[in-house]
Amino acid sequence: MLGRYIYSLRKKRSLTREELASSLGISADLLREIEEGSVSPPIDTKIVFKIADRFRFRQSQDYLRFITLNRARRFKAYVVGLVKTGTVSLAGIFGNYWADHEFNQWDTHQMIHKYEHNLISFAEYRDFVMKRDAMSGYLELDSAHFNRHYLDIIADAYPEAKFIFLIRDCFSWVNSFVNYFTEPDKEAIQAGPEWNGLPFDLRKGDIEAKRKLIENFDQYIDAPLSFWARENLKMLDKCRRLPNDRFLIIRTNEINDKIEKMAGLVGVDPNTLIRERSHLNKASYHVNILKSLDPQFLEEKFGMHCSSLMNEFFPGYTLKDFLAR
Repeated sequence: MLGRYIYSLRKKRSLTREELASSLGISADLLREIEEGSVSPPIDTKIVFKIADRFRFRQSQDYLRFITLNRARRFKAYVVGLVKTGTVSLAGIFGNYWADHEFNQWDTHQMIHKYEHNLISFAEYRDFVMKRDAMSGYLELDSAHFNRHYLDIIADAYPEAKFIFLIRDCFSWVNSFVNYFTEPDKEAIQAGPEWNGLPFDLRKGDIEAKRKLIENFDQYIDAPLSFWARENLKMLDKCRRLPNDRFLIIRTNEINDKIEKMAGLVGVDPNTLIRERSHLNKASYHVNILKSLDPQFLEEKFGMHCSSLMNEFFPGYTLKDFLAR
């Protein structure tokens, strides 16, 4: 891949192989082997830096892309899913590879917010997505709930990219989400004007606001349930526009059972995945909000917002089943 890129850059600048090789202080035969892929990454770092200097990239992401191509990336995959669906666990499972969870979170949230509120153009938005990808060092597995917003951009830019879509049943999701969101002084909650990408936007450390959310959750419940349905439907639509061999849909409760399928999707040995990390980021703070509300009221709300997706992915699983656990 690096060799093909060097070849394309040389052709764009109308340089012969001999001219480029001479300016780099290497033989034309060695440059030919690099371009044809006979010399596999990693290529001598000094040579790579000389080539980068010769082409004088105008943008930082282009330079980063060039340098990071000088390694044998084994696959390119993205995990998409809502907060509290297992994105942390997926990054852990792929811990033997170049994997990270929610890289560049704050900046990415703000750019998504700006684009969705027409404050920047699509070209600016796409440029940020590509720059973020370059800044990440071209991860093999990029796991983040906000990847869902630009899944289509990534899929178009990288035809080789694969996607793992995590979906969690609405009952355990909203319960876990409220546990997470109302934990006192939770660092992940943004303060002030910064957008956090979630259905609520409470100030970090605002204990009183969190108390009111818990005590009056019947007045707030439509927001997370409509969010769950809307965002999952968007992800599902984007994934299903791709060829079947480019994505997997995995229920959160089945992550451990789908190790082999995930390994097959990206083309690695399932024994290299770390099964013991299939349930990371367990909640340490528990409100168990659904046990505090009237079951009939909850049945009506869940049915109104979530019944279609629940019937498709969790047929037969009910609020009563969840509360009985």
